Amino acid sequence: MALVPSEPGARSPRPRPRPFYFPVRAEPLRMQAGLSRFGSDFGNGRADQLFFSQDETLAPWLVEKARLLELYPQQNDGVVAGEPEQRALDAARSWMLATLQREGSGLVAELPLDQLGRHLAEDFVILHCPPGAPDRTLFTHVFFPSGWRPEHILGRSFLEIHGRIPAFAQVARAAATLTETMATRGPYVRFVWTISADAELDHHPDHGARASFSRQTPRAFLRVERQITVPLAPAAASLFLIRTYLYDFDDLSDEQRSLLARALELMPLEILRYKQLEQALPRALELLRRD
Repeated sequence: MALVPSEPGARSPRPRPRPFYFPVRAEPLRMQAGLSRFGSDFGNGRADQLFFSQDETLAPWLVEKARLLELYPQQNDGVVAGEPEQRALDAARSWMLATLQREGSGLVAELPLDQLGRHLAEDFVILHCPPGAPDRTLFTHVFFPSGWRPEHILGRSFLEIHGRIPAFAQVARAAATLTETMATRGPYVRFVWTISADAELDHHPDHGARASFSRQTPRAFLRVERQITVPLAPAAASLFLIRTYLYDFDDLSDEQRSLLARALELMPLEILRYKQLEQALPRALELLRRD
């Protein structure tokens, strides 16, 4: 699937090499915001300055998203109650179209919000954060979830969505401040990582293709999400972009494999269970340490 060209006969930009993000630390993993200012240098040159990726994984990611869109349209949906919420959706759509054009993606068509996502490798969520009132999820376009159900978060608040995350109670005390920050400050970027026994993008718990680790698992992958929060202050809203990358263990350096192994060994049990990695640990460590 190609992006809409800017003029007849124009070509989409040549894909760039896949950026590499390695947010792993040899220390116990903690669930925290971990926000960096968007545009921070992570060693990927211009890719770190782009909101929407244009790398070599774009085309296969779009093919897979198109397949999933046909099967699970409920994961590309919105709920609107009143004019302020509609303004939030309109603001997010306008920002995405303007940013895609500015970044030279080749997409210039004035697409509606429910069509726009099929041209993006990124998943996205739109949150309405009215001052002095509860926040609410207005739109979800998520087809590459890491073990959660995106269709269940529509209409729910930031607190309701994240309540089952280990140690989230500490974050919850500052939830109002955090959602206000998402709507008025930034943009910010953060990274979330896990490991998987497959290279599948769809890890939906009900229909995804997530494989379990076993003694026979031949390969494993570091799965990294680059998450960006974009403030849309005039509309009291925030846009949340999620870009998934997969890195084969065999493509990691010796130092990176050692760091990842140590991070897995130090991961608290409650987080191992939350990420469904408790049973995966023995085989994952074998694969990381083999010559």
